[in-house]
Amino acid sequence: MLALLVVGMLHPQDPAAPKPDSIWDRLSFYADGRLRAESTFDQPNGEDRHRGRMRFRVGANYQVTEDVRAEARLSTAADGNDSNNPHWDFGDGADGFKGAQTVLDRFYLDWKANPDLSVRGGKMPHAFTGPPVFSEFMWDGDVQPAGVTALWASKADDGSVGFDLRAAGYVAVENGADNDPTMGGLQANLYLQPSKDSKVQVSASYSKWGSLDAAGGALANQGNTDVAGDFGILEGFVSGSLEGGPLDRTTLFVQAMHNGEHDDNEGDGLAVGAQLGKSGKKGDANVFAVWYDLEANSIFSPVAQDDTPISGSGVGSGMEGVILGWQYFITENLSIKVWALTSDADAADDPVRYRLDLDFRVR
Repeated sequence: MLALLVVGMLHPQDPAAPKPDSIWDRLSFYADGRLRAESTFDQPNGEDRHRGRMRFRVGANYQVTEDVRAEARLSTAADGNDSNNPHWDFGDGADGFKGAQTVLDRFYLDWKANPDLSVRGGKMPHAFTGPPVFSEFMWDGDVQPAGVTALWASKADDGSVGFDLRAAGYVAVENGADNDPTMGGLQANLYLQPSKDSKVQVSASYSKWGSLDAAGGALANQGNTDVAGDFGILEGFVSGSLEGGPLDRTTLFVQAMHNGEHDDNEGDGLAVGAQLGKSGKKGDANVFAVWYDLEANSIFSPVAQDDTPISGSGVGSGMEGVILGWQYFITENLSIKVWALTSDADAADDPVRYRLDLDFRVR
Protein backbone atom coordinates (compact mmCIF):
# COMPACT_ATOMS: atom_id res chain seq x y z
CA MET A 1 0.00 0.00 0.00
CA LEU A 2 2.86 2.38 0.82
CA ALA A 3 4.44 1.63 -2.55
CA LEU A 4 1.19 2.46 -4.34
CA LEU A 5 0.89 5.72 -2.39
CA VAL A 6 4.46 6.71 -3.25
CA VAL A 7 3.89 5.95 -6.94
CA GLY A 8 0.75 8.06 -6.89
CA MET A 9 2.52 10.97 -5.23
CA LEU A 10 5.30 10.79 -7.83
CA HIS A 11 2.65 11.19 -10.55
CA PRO A 12 0.89 14.41 -9.51
CA GLN A 13 -2.23 15.72 -11.12
CA ASP A 14 -2.09 17.28 -14.54
CA PRO A 15 -1.46 21.02 -14.01
CA ALA A 16 -4.27 21.71 -16.47
CA ALA A 17 -6.73 19.63 -14.47
CA PRO A 18 -9.10 21.49 -12.10
CA LYS A 19 -7.86 21.53 -8.52
CA PRO A 20 -10.25 20.47 -5.73
CA ASP A 21 -11.08 23.32 -3.39
CA SER A 22 -10.98 21.27 -0.20
CA ILE A 23 -10.86 17.77 1.28
CA TRP A 24 -14.64 17.49 0.79
CA ASP A 25 -14.24 17.67 -2.99
CA ARG A 26 -12.08 14.54 -2.81
CA LEU A 27 -14.13 12.65 -0.20
CA SER A 28 -17.37 10.71 -0.69
CA PHE A 29 -19.35 8.39 1.58
CA TYR A 30 -21.67 5.42 1.04
CA ALA A 31 -23.54 2.90 3.18
CA ASP A 32 -25.75 -0.18 2.89
CA GLY A 33 -27.87 -2.12 5.32
CA ARG A 34 -30.13 -5.14 5.64
CA LEU A 35 -32.88 -6.39 7.90
CA ARG A 36 -33.56 -10.12 7.52
CA ALA A 37 -36.09 -12.63 8.83
CA GLU A 38 -34.86 -16.21 8.38
CA SER A 39 -36.22 -19.67 9.15
CA THR A 40 -34.35 -22.94 8.57
CA PHE A 41 -36.28 -26.19 8.85
CA ASP A 42 -34.87 -29.70 9.37
CA GLN A 43 -31.29 -28.66 10.05
CA PRO A 44 -28.69 -31.46 10.12
CA ASN A 45 -29.04 -31.51 13.93
CA GLY A 46 -32.77 -32.19 13.50
CA GLU A 47 -33.89 -28.82 14.89
CA ASP A 48 -35.66 -25.86 13.29
CA ARG A 49 -34.21 -22.37 13.69
CA HIS A 50 -35.89 -18.97 13.42
CA ARG A 51 -34.02 -15.70 13.78
CA GLY A 52 -33.86 -12.04 12.88
CA ARG A 53 -30.63 -10.69 11.44
CA MET A 54 -29.18 -7.31 10.50
CA ARG A 55 -26.15 -5.97 8.63
CA PHE A 56 -24.80 -2.44 8.25
CA ARG A 57 -21.71 -1.14 6.44
CA VAL A 58 -20.44 2.40 5.94
CA GLY A 59 -17.48 3.39 3.78
CA ALA A 60 -15.60 6.30 2.29
CA ASN A 61 -13.60 6.97 -0.87
CA TYR A 62 -10.84 9.58 -0.96
CA GLN A 63 -9.11 10.75 -4.14
CA VAL A 64 -5.49 11.00 -2.95
CA THR A 65 -4.22 12.15 -6.36
CA GLU A 66 -5.70 12.12 -9.84
CA ASP A 67 -4.58 8.49 -10.24
CA VAL A 68 -4.73 7.13 -6.67
CA ARG A 69 -7.91 6.46 -4.71
CA ALA A 70 -8.21 5.19 -1.12
CA GLU A 71 -11.22 3.31 0.25
CA ALA A 72 -12.06 2.26 3.81
CA ARG A 73 -15.19 0.56 5.16
CA LEU A 74 -16.57 -0.37 8.56
CA SER A 75 -18.91 -3.36 8.82
CA THR A 76 -20.92 -5.19 11.41
CA ALA A 77 -19.45 -8.60 12.32
CA ALA A 78 -20.84 -11.82 13.70
CA ASP A 79 -19.51 -13.30 16.93
CA GLY A 80 -15.97 -14.50 16.25
CA ASN A 81 -15.54 -12.12 13.27
CA ASP A 82 -16.41 -14.78 10.67
CA SER A 83 -15.43 -13.12 7.38
CA ASN A 84 -18.28 -14.91 5.56
CA ASN A 85 -20.85 -13.53 7.96
CA PRO A 86 -21.17 -9.80 8.76
CA HIS A 87 -24.67 -10.23 10.24
CA TRP A 88 -25.76 -9.66 13.82
CA ASP A 89 -28.41 -12.03 15.13
CA PHE A 90 -31.20 -10.47 17.17
CA GLY A 91 -30.57 -11.40 20.78
CA ASP A 92 -27.23 -13.10 20.16
CA GLY A 93 -24.97 -13.18 23.24
CA ALA A 94 -22.38 -11.23 21.27
CA ASP A 95 -24.80 -8.35 20.74
CA GLY A 96 -28.36 -8.34 22.04
CA PHE A 97 -28.29 -6.08 25.11
CA LYS A 98 -24.49 -6.26 25.38
CA GLY A 99 -23.36 -4.24 22.37
CA ALA A 100 -22.02 -5.65 19.11
CA GLN A 101 -18.84 -6.16 17.10
CA THR A 102 -17.64 -4.10 14.14
CA VAL A 103 -14.60 -4.56 11.89
CA LEU A 104 -12.62 -2.57 9.33
CA ASP A 105 -13.30 -4.95 6.45
CA ARG A 106 -11.87 -2.75 3.66
CA PHE A 107 -8.77 -0.55 3.57
CA TYR A 108 -6.87 -0.30 0.30
CA LEU A 109 -5.34 1.95 -2.35
CA ASP A 110 -6.35 1.81 -6.01
CA TRP A 111 -3.77 3.15 -8.48
CA LYS A 112 -4.87 3.87 -12.06
CA ALA A 113 -1.50 3.25 -13.73
CA ASN A 114 -2.89 4.05 -17.20
CA PRO A 115 -6.32 4.02 -18.88
CA ASP A 116 -6.20 0.21 -19.24
CA LEU A 117 -4.40 -0.89 -16.04
CA SER A 118 -5.27 -0.50 -12.35
CA VAL A 119 -3.48 -1.95 -9.32
CA ARG A 120 -4.85 -2.37 -5.79
CA GLY A 121 -3.14 -3.14 -2.52
CA GLY A 122 -4.61 -3.71 0.94
CA LYS A 123 -7.84 -5.34 2.16
CA MET A 124 -10.34 -5.15 -0.66
CA PRO A 125 -13.12 -6.87 -2.64
CA HIS A 126 -12.16 -10.07 -4.44
CA ALA A 127 -10.76 -9.17 -7.86
CA PHE A 128 -12.57 -11.84 -9.91
CA THR A 129 -15.99 -11.34 -11.45
CA GLY A 130 -18.78 -13.88 -10.95
CA PRO A 131 -21.86 -14.98 -12.87
CA PRO A 132 -25.17 -13.09 -12.61
CA VAL A 133 -28.20 -14.28 -10.63
CA PHE A 134 -26.04 -15.92 -7.89
CA SER A 135 -22.28 -15.35 -7.89
CA GLU A 136 -21.09 -16.68 -4.53
CA PHE A 137 -20.56 -20.44 -4.94
CA MET A 138 -16.81 -19.94 -5.41
CA TRP A 139 -16.28 -16.79 -3.35
CA ASP A 140 -18.63 -15.21 -0.80
CA GLY A 141 -19.13 -11.51 -1.50
CA ASP A 142 -18.69 -10.69 2.20
CA VAL A 143 -15.11 -12.04 2.28
CA GLN A 144 -12.66 -9.16 1.74
CA PRO A 145 -9.16 -10.60 1.14
CA ALA A 146 -5.83 -8.85 1.83
CA GLY A 147 -3.10 -8.68 -0.79
CA VAL A 148 -2.40 -7.16 -4.21
CA THR A 149 -4.48 -7.31 -7.41
CA ALA A 150 -4.16 -5.99 -10.96
CA LEU A 151 -6.79 -5.46 -13.67
CA TRP A 152 -6.01 -4.87 -17.34
CA ALA A 153 -8.97 -4.11 -19.60
CA SER A 154 -9.43 -3.34 -23.28
CA LYS A 155 -12.49 -2.60 -25.38
CA ALA A 156 -13.24 -2.29 -29.08
CA ASP A 157 -13.91 1.20 -30.36
CA ASP A 158 -17.53 0.37 -31.09
CA GLY A 159 -18.01 -1.31 -27.70
CA SER A 160 -19.10 -4.63 -29.21
CA VAL A 161 -16.15 -6.60 -27.80
CA GLY A 162 -14.36 -6.18 -24.47
CA PHE A 163 -11.67 -8.16 -22.68
CA ASP A 164 -10.02 -8.04 -19.27
CA LEU A 165 -7.34 -9.98 -17.42
CA ARG A 166 -7.28 -10.05 -13.62
CA ALA A 167 -4.48 -11.23 -11.32
CA ALA A 168 -4.66 -11.62 -7.54
CA GLY A 169 -2.30 -12.60 -4.75
CA TYR A 170 -3.77 -12.90 -1.24
CA VAL A 171 -2.44 -13.78 2.21
CA ALA A 172 -5.03 -15.99 3.92
CA VAL A 173 -3.35 -16.24 7.35
CA GLU A 174 -0.28 -14.41 8.70
CA ASN A 175 1.77 -17.11 10.39
CA GLY A 176 4.78 -16.00 12.44
CA ALA A 177 6.11 -19.54 12.91
CA ASP A 178 5.76 -20.93 9.37
CA ASN A 179 4.82 -20.08 5.79
CA ASP A 180 1.71 -17.99 5.26
CA PRO A 181 -1.22 -19.76 3.55
CA THR A 182 -1.83 -17.87 0.31
CA MET A 183 -3.98 -17.76 -2.80
CA GLY A 184 -2.72 -16.77 -6.25
CA GLY A 185 -5.02 -16.61 -9.24
CA LEU A 186 -5.74 -15.40 -12.75
CA GLN A 187 -9.03 -14.70 -14.50
CA ALA A 188 -9.80 -13.78 -18.12
CA ASN A 189 -13.15 -12.34 -19.23
CA LEU A 190 -14.53 -11.83 -22.72
CA TYR A 191 -17.52 -9.49 -23.15
CA LEU A 192 -19.57 -9.61 -26.35
CA GLN A 193 -22.55 -7.61 -27.56
CA PRO A 194 -24.03 -9.50 -30.51
CA SER A 195 -26.83 -6.94 -30.83
CA LYS A 196 -28.07 -3.83 -29.09
CA ASP A 197 -30.44 -5.99 -27.01
CA SER A 198 -28.09 -8.82 -26.03
CA LYS A 199 -24.87 -9.32 -24.06
CA VAL A 200 -22.65 -12.38 -23.50
CA GLN A 201 -19.80 -12.96 -21.06
CA VAL A 202 -17.32 -15.86 -21.17
CA SER A 203 -15.05 -16.25 -18.13
CA ALA A 204 -12.24 -18.61 -17.06
CA SER A 205 -10.16 -18.53 -13.88
CA TYR A 206 -7.57 -20.55 -11.97
CA SER A 207 -7.02 -20.26 -8.20
CA LYS A 208 -4.12 -21.96 -6.41
CA TRP A 209 -4.09 -22.22 -2.62
CA GLY A 210 -0.71 -22.91 -1.04
CA SER A 211 0.91 -23.63 2.36
CA LEU A 212 -2.48 -24.56 3.82
CA ASP A 213 -0.88 -27.06 6.20
CA ALA A 214 0.77 -24.08 7.95
CA ALA A 215 -2.56 -22.55 8.92
CA GLY A 216 -2.76 -24.57 12.13
CA GLY A 217 -6.55 -24.62 12.01
CA ALA A 218 -6.76 -20.82 11.65
CA LEU A 219 -8.79 -21.03 8.44
CA ALA A 220 -12.42 -21.45 9.44
CA ASN A 221 -13.83 -24.45 7.59
CA GLN A 222 -17.56 -24.26 6.88
CA GLY A 223 -18.01 -27.31 4.65
CA ASN A 224 -16.36 -30.47 3.35
CA THR A 225 -13.03 -28.86 2.56
CA ASP A 226 -9.94 -30.35 4.13
CA VAL A 227 -8.13 -27.03 4.57
CA ALA A 228 -4.76 -28.78 4.88
CA GLY A 229 -5.12 -30.31 1.43
CA ASP A 230 -4.11 -28.94 -1.97
CA PHE A 231 -6.44 -26.75 -4.00
CA GLY A 232 -5.99 -25.72 -7.61
CA ILE A 233 -9.45 -24.79 -8.88
CA LEU A 234 -10.23 -24.23 -12.54
CA GLU A 235 -13.53 -22.39 -12.88
CA GLY A 236 -15.49 -20.94 -15.75
CA PHE A 237 -18.90 -19.61 -16.65
CA VAL A 238 -20.89 -18.39 -19.60
CA SER A 239 -23.68 -15.89 -19.09
CA GLY A 240 -26.01 -13.96 -21.35
CA SER A 241 -28.83 -11.44 -21.16
CA LEU A 242 -31.52 -10.46 -23.64
CA GLU A 243 -33.70 -7.36 -23.38
CA GLY A 244 -37.42 -7.81 -23.86
CA GLY A 245 -39.65 -10.79 -23.17
CA PRO A 246 -41.07 -11.64 -19.73
CA LEU A 247 -40.45 -8.80 -17.23
CA ASP A 248 -38.36 -7.01 -19.90
CA ARG A 249 -35.11 -9.02 -19.51
CA THR A 250 -33.92 -12.65 -19.50
CA THR A 251 -30.57 -13.59 -17.91
CA LEU A 252 -28.96 -17.06 -17.98
CA PHE A 253 -25.70 -18.58 -16.75
CA VAL A 254 -23.84 -21.90 -16.54
CA GLN A 255 -20.87 -22.26 -14.16
CA ALA A 256 -18.46 -25.19 -13.69
CA MET A 257 -15.61 -25.85 -11.24
CA HIS A 258 -12.88 -28.49 -11.17
CA ASN A 259 -10.30 -28.97 -8.42
CA GLY A 260 -7.37 -30.61 -10.20
CA GLU A 261 -5.37 -31.10 -6.99
CA HIS A 262 -7.73 -33.76 -5.58
CA ASP A 263 -7.68 -37.38 -6.78
CA ASP A 264 -10.77 -38.49 -4.85
CA ASN A 265 -13.27 -37.91 -7.69
CA GLU A 266 -14.96 -35.26 -5.51
CA GLY A 267 -13.57 -32.14 -7.15
CA ASP A 268 -16.28 -31.08 -9.63
CA GLY A 269 -19.11 -28.58 -9.32
CA LEU A 270 -21.87 -27.28 -11.57
CA ALA A 271 -24.46 -24.48 -11.29
CA VAL A 272 -27.16 -23.34 -13.72
CA GLY A 273 -29.37 -20.31 -13.20
CA ALA A 274 -31.92 -17.99 -14.79
CA GLN A 275 -33.55 -14.67 -13.96
CA LEU A 276 -36.52 -12.92 -15.52
CA GLY A 277 -36.70 -9.20 -14.91
CA LYS A 278 -34.51 -6.25 -13.98
CA SER A 279 -32.97 -4.82 -10.82
CA GLY A 280 -31.56 -1.53 -9.59
CA LYS A 281 -34.23 1.07 -10.45
CA LYS A 282 -37.55 2.04 -8.87
CA GLY A 283 -40.28 -0.38 -9.92
CA ASP A 284 -37.88 -3.09 -11.19
CA ALA A 285 -38.84 -6.66 -10.30
CA ASN A 286 -37.35 -10.07 -11.01
CA VAL A 287 -37.77 -13.76 -10.30
CA PHE A 288 -34.80 -16.14 -10.27
CA ALA A 289 -33.94 -19.83 -9.99
CA VAL A 290 -30.60 -21.64 -9.56
CA TRP A 291 -29.77 -25.35 -9.47
CA TYR A 292 -26.38 -26.45 -8.13
CA ASP A 293 -24.44 -29.68 -7.59
CA LEU A 294 -21.17 -29.34 -5.63
CA GLU A 295 -18.88 -32.25 -4.87
CA ALA A 296 -17.02 -32.23 -1.56
CA ASN A 297 -13.80 -30.51 -2.70
CA SER A 298 -15.00 -28.57 -5.74
CA ILE A 299 -14.70 -25.26 -3.85
CA PHE A 300 -12.53 -23.90 -1.04
CA SER A 301 -15.14 -23.58 1.68
CA PRO A 302 -13.46 -21.00 4.00
CA VAL A 303 -14.17 -18.34 1.36
CA ALA A 304 -17.19 -19.95 -0.34
CA GLN A 305 -20.87 -19.09 0.02
CA ASP A 306 -22.70 -19.51 3.32
CA ASP A 307 -26.23 -18.83 2.06
CA THR A 308 -27.47 -22.40 1.61
CA PRO A 309 -28.75 -24.22 4.73
CA ILE A 310 -25.54 -26.30 4.79
CA SER A 311 -22.60 -24.02 4.04
CA GLY A 312 -19.78 -24.55 1.58
CA SER A 313 -20.17 -27.83 -0.28
CA GLY A 314 -22.21 -29.59 2.39
CA VAL A 315 -21.26 -32.77 4.21
CA GLY A 316 -20.08 -36.19 3.06
CA SER A 317 -19.55 -36.40 -0.70
CA GLY A 318 -21.07 -32.96 -1.39
CA MET A 319 -24.54 -31.54 -1.90
CA GLU A 320 -27.03 -30.28 -4.43
CA GLY A 321 -30.05 -28.05 -4.22
CA VAL A 322 -31.99 -25.11 -5.59
CA ILE A 323 -32.30 -21.40 -4.89
CA LEU A 324 -35.59 -19.67 -5.78
CA GLY A 325 -36.65 -16.08 -5.21
CA TRP A 326 -38.39 -12.83 -6.07
CA GLN A 327 -37.12 -9.25 -5.66
CA TYR A 328 -38.81 -5.88 -6.01
CA PHE A 329 -37.21 -2.42 -5.91
CA ILE A 330 -39.48 -0.08 -3.95
CA THR A 331 -37.10 2.75 -4.81
CA GLU A 332 -33.66 2.82 -6.40
CA ASN A 333 -32.14 2.49 -2.92
CA LEU A 334 -34.64 0.16 -1.22
CA SER A 335 -35.64 -3.38 -2.19
CA ILE A 336 -37.50 -6.36 -0.77
CA LYS A 337 -36.39 -9.93 -1.50
CA VAL A 338 -38.11 -13.23 -0.71
CA TRP A 339 -36.14 -16.41 -1.36
CA ALA A 340 -35.87 -20.10 -0.50
CA LEU A 341 -32.79 -22.35 -0.51
CA THR A 342 -32.44 -26.12 -0.20
CA SER A 343 -29.50 -28.45 0.52
CA ASP A 344 -29.58 -32.17 -0.27
CA ALA A 345 -26.49 -33.69 1.38
CA ASP A 346 -25.30 -36.76 3.28
CA ALA A 347 -27.09 -35.66 6.44
CA ALA A 348 -29.90 -36.97 8.62
CA ASP A 349 -32.16 -34.24 7.25
CA ASP A 350 -32.22 -32.13 4.10
CA PRO A 351 -32.79 -28.57 5.36
CA VAL A 352 -34.79 -25.81 3.71
CA ARG A 353 -34.18 -22.11 4.42
CA TYR A 354 -36.62 -19.23 3.86
CA ARG A 355 -35.59 -15.58 3.91
CA LEU A 356 -37.24 -12.18 3.79
CA ASP A 357 -34.71 -9.37 3.18
CA LEU A 358 -35.15 -5.62 3.26
CA ASP A 359 -32.04 -4.02 1.74
CA PHE A 360 -31.19 -0.35 1.54
CA ARG A 361 -28.23 1.71 0.38
CA VAL A 362 -27.03 5.28 0.64
CA ARG A 363 -24.95 6.71 -2.22
